Amino acid sequence: MALLTTSYPSSELPKALYTYPELVFCAVGLLILAALTIMGNSLVLVAVARTKKLQNITNVFVVNLSVADCLAGFAVLWSVPGLVSKTSDYPLQSNDPCMAAAGLVFIAKGCSVFTLANIALNRYILITRPKAIYHWLYTPKKVALFVLSSWLVPVCYIILPPACGIGGLGFNPDTRTCADVETHLRAEDYEKIQIAFFYPVPLFMIIVSYGLIWRHVRRHFKVRRQPDICLQSAAVNPSVTIDPSFASRLDSNGDHELSASSSPAVSSRRTKSSCQHSRTVNDQLKITKNLLVVVIAFVGCFTPITITAITNSHRVHLYSTLVLFLHGCISPVIYAAKHPHFRPVLRFMIRCRCPNNKSVFP
Repeated sequence: MALLTTSYPSSELPKALYTYPELVFCAVGLLILAALTIMGNSLVLVAVARTKKLQNITNVFVVNLSVADCLAGFAVLWSVPGLVSKTSDYPLQSNDPCMAAAGLVFIAKGCSVFTLANIALNRYILITRPKAIYHWLYTPKKVALFVLSSWLVPVCYIILPPACGIGGLGFNPDTRTCADVETHLRAEDYEKIQIAFFYPVPLFMIIVSYGLIWRHVRRHFKVRRQPDICLQSAAVNPSVTIDPSFASRLDSNGDHELSASSSPAVSSRRTKSSCQHSRTVNDQLKITKNLLVVVIAFVGCFTPITITAITNSHRVHLYSTLVLFLHGCISPVIYAAKHPHFRPVLRFMIRCRCPNNKSVFP
């Protein structure tokens, strides 16, 4: 698109909330964050596509989160021309790209919130409920519905209000970004709708789900952490005790009911099965803790812009936007640092090595 040639001397620029150096700083910050977000989450998507062990129900939501972050990173790039330009309006010939970018940013971030709530619910059902309930609820069709709803809900509350005359999307001259238009007569009503759907309900689901997981694990997870026990002789009775119902929910392979016989063969079987239970439980809890860190990081990054919207503190809006987009960068880092399944795959990819199931998971 051709750029408008209309510009104003600095003395004739409309009164702005930010100085031009601040706008340039925020533009460079958004460029860097968008680039890191797209690259990091693209690595996550490639890792799942190339590694069979990562292709499970929970990671369907992780993939959805990465797709949302990539789209948000791409859409926010359309705000950069407005930040660095000295024109009074959006510098491109048409405002339509800015309007579409604003809608995509809001929808993608809304999808991220609801996807994190879906992840929390998934971990809650997996860890605390019977295995039959988990398999009944998380079939491919129902998972597709969960993912679809995480997009449809934000689409409805972002697109429908402006279509009904409540608020608008486009170039915001106050912050010089593609966002909701503050000069609209019903801009405050639109912001209230966004806040009501974006934050309280998903945050409540997340807090309740992880709270119930913590209570359940504290009550039922009884493991004496002695890794050397699993290496002892099969004839030795290991002093590792796990709630069988809890372990069986986390391990989808095989029947784990053990015979009460005290023969060496059965004792060996009990030893191996107990250690497998222990490893399975520990593995699933590590994954849950890793995803909880992702959730905490998102809440920490999302809270400043929510407070800004509630208090109408437009002077710090751009800085809170930078904090919000920081989450898309740090999520892949959290996976690479802590996730027991993503970590080896992402490290192989960062070293420019082609991962496969045998080389990553011997």
